[in-house]
Amino acid sequence: MKRETKKITQGAMIVAMLGILFVIDRQSAGLFDYMMAWIIPLPFVVYGALYGLKDTLVPYVASIFLSIILATPVLVIYTIMYGSIGLIYGYGVSKRWQGRHLFFSTIVGSTIVFFITMLLFASFFGFSVVEDIELIKEILDTLPLPDQLDIQQFITMTLIITYTTYVIMEAYFLHMLSKIVLSRFKVALTPSKPITSVRISKPFGWLMLAGLFIYPSAKLLHASDMVLTITFAIYCWIIVLLLYQAFVFVIIVQRRFKLKFLVASIIVGLLLAPTLLVDILTIIGLLDILTNIRMRVIGVRDHA
Repeated sequence: MKRETKKITQGAMIVAMLGILFVIDRQSAGLFDYMMAWIIPLPFVVYGALYGLKDTLVPYVASIFLSIILATPVLVIYTIMYGSIGLIYGYGVSKRWQGRHLFFSTIVGSTIVFFITMLLFASFFGFSVVEDIELIKEILDTLPLPDQLDIQQFITMTLIITYTTYVIMEAYFLHMLSKIVLSRFKVALTPSKPITSVRISKPFGWLMLAGLFIYPSAKLLHASDMVLTITFAIYCWIIVLLLYQAFVFVIIVQRRFKLKFLVASIIVGLLLAPTLLVDILTIIGLLDILTNIRMRVIGVRDHA
């Protein structure tokens, strides 16, 4: 009985706290929409970790209805999307998911939010991929570029790196915030397995390899803008996964051969020559998934 009372009281406090944020958001005309969006998952993370997914749905749904009454339309959508990230994260903690699985689930959630807010309904949220492309073109026009440079490919890779970095940094920020809040509530997290065990399955790797050709094929067939947007999002997501796998491999190599600045050098290289480095890392990611390159190069057993 005491536990049930505590559960109801904490759920009501979550809704009340978010209600205050919704009022502040409306009074500020949505000025702090995105900053508040990062706060929204945290109560559901803690509540889900303590009481499970089923019980967390009650304050989650109540918060959505309250946001419809009090918040701006943009924050209503953010409440639904970022609240669901908190639901999944809290569920993962309650089920003793490893830290890397929690982080990966946050990346998936952030990618979906990115796809909806910055690609699918960009104008509603105040974003524009076309404006991003034009801005990159304006910057490139001021730089002395080699004649043989493929401008279109360079812009595409720049966008992929920019969007990928954005998604990963947001996911990492939410992941770290959640860990800090959970530690304050003395909720234990399951430690991750060694990085040498991190590997995308081979069947999914073949699917990703096939998926890399979807966006170029859509461009060749002169598909509609909607189809191009969706296929580009799929392409970016596959690149994100392959870059993730490539960096796992690079970190293993760095630790194996004690190359202190290998990862840092690659990050700098991505900033200086994004087109070349993205292609190289994509190939490395595919090789790490589809072949026994770990075992052949650094002596790590195949663990697909």
